Amino acid sequence: MNQLRCAFFSIAIATAVVLSSRANAQDKCDVDQSIARAIDQIQESHQKFSYSGTFLKESSGARNFISKSHVAGQDLGQLNYLNAPAAEETQTFWAPRGPAVTACELSVFYSLHLKLGPKVAGRPTASLHLRPRDGLRLGYRLALDDVSGLVLKSESFSEDGKLLERHEYASITVTPRDDTITAESATSLMQHLDIIGLPLGYKASLARGFEEKALFVSDGIAAATVVFEPLADDLSAGEGAVRHGATLTYSRGSVVSGTRILVTVIGEVPLAAARLIAEAVRVVPSR
Repeated sequence: MNQLRCAFFSIAIATAVVLSSRANAQDKCDVDQSIARAIDQIQESHQKFSYSGTFLKESSGARNFISKSHVAGQDLGQLNYLNAPAAEETQTFWAPRGPAVTACELSVFYSLHLKLGPKVAGRPTASLHLRPRDGLRLGYRLALDDVSGLVLKSESFSEDGKLLERHEYASITVTPRDDTITAESATSLMQHLDIIGLPLGYKASLARGFEEKALFVSDGIAAATVVFEPLADDLSAGEGAVRHGATLTYSRGSVVSGTRILVTVIGEVPLAAARLIAEAVRVVPSR
C-alpha cells in the first residue's frame, strides 16, 4: 500500500492583476471606523479572552445544547454536547489563527453593516451583518460582545439567503487573559502560504503540528480545513459533497504525480468555493 506524505505545497504569488485590484480597493476604502474596530476585536478576542458557557446550536432541523470552553491564546478547546448520546458528548475542537485581515480587505468580498444588537446571555452586543459580494462565501449575522468582541450569537446564510445554522449563548463567563502570561502555544502559530487558484480573498495556512494532516484556508471570516489521505485502490477518482447546516464536506479523488489521493474540504463555504480550494491545492508526495 502506498504511503502518502504531504511533503510540500506548490507555492506562488498571486497574479499582478489580482494584487492591483485589491490595492485599488484599499485606496478607495471608506469603511466606518466602528466596523473596523469590530473586525479587529473579532480577530483578537480568542487571544485576549478565556471563556466558558452554554449555547444552543440549530442546524439541519436538529437542536443541540453545547457547553464550550476555551483558554485565551490556545489552539484547542472543549465541547460537551449536553443532550447527545454518551459516546458523542465530548469533543475537542481546533481553533487555529487564520490570516489577519482588515475591514477594508473584507469589504472587497462582503458588504459590512453594524448596528446596535440585542442582549445575548445577558450581555450587550453589536450586530454585524456580512453579505457576500460573490458566490464563493456564505453570509453571516453576528452578535458581538461589547467588551471582548467574542461572537455570542451567529447565523449563517446560504447563497440564496436561506438560514443554514444558528448558534446562541444562553450563558457565558468571559475572563481577560493574564497579561503576565506571554508565551504562546507553539501550535497556534500559523505559517501563511500563497497558493495559485484559491478563491479570491482566501489565504492558506499551515499550523505547526498539523503540517502533514491539514491545511487551513480562510478569508478572515469563512474558513475550511483541507485534509489529505491516500485514495484506496478500489475507489475511483471523482467528487462528492454533503452539507449539514452551514458545514459542507466536499471530497475529490485525483491522481497527483502518479499518486492517488483523496482531498477533503470541510468548512462553512459554498460548493463552488470548495471545488476551487480542492483544485488549487497541489500536494506532492515525498519520495
